[in-house]
Amino acid sequence: INFLRYQFPNLKYMASSCKSPQQMTGTMAKTFYAKKISVEAKDIVSISVMPCIAKKWESARPEHASSGARDVDYVITTRELAKMFKEAGIDLRYMEDEAFDNPLGESTGAGVIFGGTGGVLEAALRTVYEEVTGKELRDVNFTAVRGLQGVREATIELGDRKINVAAASGLGNARTILENIEKGSSKYHVIEI
Repeated sequence: INFLRYQFPNLKYMASSCKSPQQMTGTMAKTFYAKKISVEAKDIVSISVMPCIAKKWESARPEHASSGARDVDYVITTRELAKMFKEAGIDLRYMEDEAFDNPLGESTGAGVIFGGTGGVLEAALRTVYEEVTGKELRDVNFTAVRGLQGVREATIELGDRKINVAAASGLGNARTILENIEKGSSKYHVIEI
C-alpha cells in the first residue's frame, strides 16, 4: 500500500479496502477472541511472523488499532525468527510434533493458501466463483508470465465472462504491472501484489 500511495498515487483508488490477513487476524485476536475468552484486548499480545519486512510498517499504521491499541503488537520476519532459533540452539527437525491449537476453530481451504504469493487472490476467486456459479472452483491454473519472473497469471470463467488475474511478487514486478495499468495496456481485472 505504501508503494502504491507514494509511487502511483493516481492508482490508489484501485487498492482493496480490506485489511491484510495479518491485520485481520490481529483484529480478530483483540476483539472476537478477547471477548470469547473473557479478557481485555490490552491483555493480549499479538505477534505476527511474516516473510515481508513491510508488515512491520503496516502493523504500526494508525488505522490498524480497532481495539484501541495496535491490532498486531509485534512483527518479526521469518529470517529474524530463524536467527532466534539458531541462536537459541533450536532445530525444528528434532522437535516432537504437537497438536495444533485452534483458538478460532478450523480454517477453510481458502484460508490455508493465504500465506503464499497469490494466496489471497486465489481464496477470493474461489469464494466469488462459488457465489456466482454455485459450484466449487477446483483448480486455479496460474502460469508464469513470460519476461516477468515472479508474476503468475490465470483466466477464470465466471459465468459468461473471462476474468484475467495476476499475482506478482516483489516491487519490481509491481512497478511493471502498475505502469502497464497507467498506459492502459494491462489485461488484468484483479491483481495481487
